[in-house]
Amino acid sequence: MIEGCCHLQFKKGNLKVCLVYPGEERVGISSLAIHRVYSLINSIEGVSCDLYFSDSSQSLFLGSPLKDFDVVAISVTYEDHIFTISEILKKAGIPPLRTLREEEGGDFPIIFGGGIGLYYNPVPFMPIFDAIYLGEAEGRIEKLFEKFREKGFSAFYDFDNVIVSKDYDFLYNEENRLTEIVGEKRKIFRSPYFPEYPSHSCFLTEDTAFKDMFLIELNRGCIEKCRFCVATYMGLPYREKQIEIVENEIALAAKYGERVGLIGAGVTDYSKMEDLYEILKKYDMKASFSSLKASSPSPYVLEIVKESGQKTVTIAPETGNEKLRYAINKKVPDEKYFSFTEELFKAGAENLKLYFLIGLPTETQEDVESIVKMTKQFYSLVLPFWKERGKAGEIHVSVNPVIPKPFTPLQWFGMEKKSSIEKKIRYLQKELRKIPHTRLTHENVRSAILQAIISRADTIVGEAAVISAMKKTPFRKVLKEKNVNFEELYTREREKDELFPWEIVESGIRRNYLWKEYQMIYEGKSSPSCFPGCKMCGLCD
Repeated sequence: MIEGCCHLQFKKGNLKVCLVYPGEERVGISSLAIHRVYSLINSIEGVSCDLYFSDSSQSLFLGSPLKDFDVVAISVTYEDHIFTISEILKKAGIPPLRTLREEEGGDFPIIFGGGIGLYYNPVPFMPIFDAIYLGEAEGRIEKLFEKFREKGFSAFYDFDNVIVSKDYDFLYNEENRLTEIVGEKRKIFRSPYFPEYPSHSCFLTEDTAFKDMFLIELNRGCIEKCRFCVATYMGLPYREKQIEIVENEIALAAKYGERVGLIGAGVTDYSKMEDLYEILKKYDMKASFSSLKASSPSPYVLEIVKESGQKTVTIAPETGNEKLRYAINKKVPDEKYFSFTEELFKAGAENLKLYFLIGLPTETQEDVESIVKMTKQFYSLVLPFWKERGKAGEIHVSVNPVIPKPFTPLQWFGMEKKSSIEKKIRYLQKELRKIPHTRLTHENVRSAILQAIISRADTIVGEAAVISAMKKTPFRKVLKEKNVNFEELYTREREKDELFPWEIVESGIRRNYLWKEYQMIYEGKSSPSCFPGCKMCGLCD
């Protein structure tokens, strides 16, 4: 356990909260978001917060079943967590559907939801949760649990970023299209306190995804505003942690090891990179970046990679076609990726991981083929380094279907059918295996489709997902029983003025701005990156 975090100190009479990650312990215990919320809740006088994971049978520290807690707080990261959450609650003897808990009238815990997977569309999860928290934690979650300890469930009504599920209704026409949302809009809380708050690892253990790496969050949001990226839009406005806080965290990390993992959606955009480099040298610490941006402005990114001996570097061209890349607002030319990769390998990198998307708007077969061509160019670039060192590394190509997300320009977009996506993947598998030392991985297409469905779902679809998990019945079958077409849910192009379920959320981002950005994809036009005081999306007004 790391000092500087508030850890569980249970006292009789405390409000008992169990923070649940809907995944395996080795993954969840590596989640910086879990560490952060765990520490913030445990900082509250009279509140004790334990941890629980999908492969748990009891809580991590107290060894208690979920039913013994006052509040079960579930952190949602991915849309398909809706199935895992349902299974976790059922296994714990807690009816996953809120209406069933109310009918049974038992003494069940409050089921409370939060996490980035709920920011942009909490609606499909409303059949599960009694209440849902929208937004970031720092400076707000502490106040909420303080109020809850004093007032109980009624405390949720005191916060404009909390949804009380039972207070909302959704009205539909004969075609099951949403016509009206009954209930007050709730706001996303974007913490103004983040820059002055520490946010780092609270636990270090070898049996995790990142092993003994001490994680530090540097920034939130991303200045690029790629049109498919929900992390960018939900993280707006772009914010950076104060360098003084970062130094304190690195000094703390030095007590536990020699390497830190630097985290952020646009981590290498951090404007104090030279200061960060000097601080790492001061404490004799190495650092690894979660990902690298070829557009990163600071040469000190390369210096940190070099001195830290980071052997595997990750970049995300997203598409091999430069024109299509600019259309999705990733304004980085091919040559920049190649020159940046060359510099990374000069700095000691041995392995390259590349992220690409398929199924983007306007994409053609030629665009898919460009992924192969670009990978071949990367191979030609790194091959001399491997020969010089007498040791070949690996090029790992990760190809995934684009998933339309709410509050991004792609919220209107209809995905390709499963068969079309799979055809493209088969083509890439065939061609990329011809490139030596190159490995292709891809997200399970069915999983990607489920994420796409849930990301833009309403309560009907959400309830179907819960029933599917509870009864172990195929999701498609449950949807059919509710007169909902499975394929249409992810392939249907949304209408310009269509009412969306997620408009229960006040994101602060103008809808007409997102529509214009969507149209600009088809026009092949990019738009300016995010900057302080920008008036485009509405968040900096």
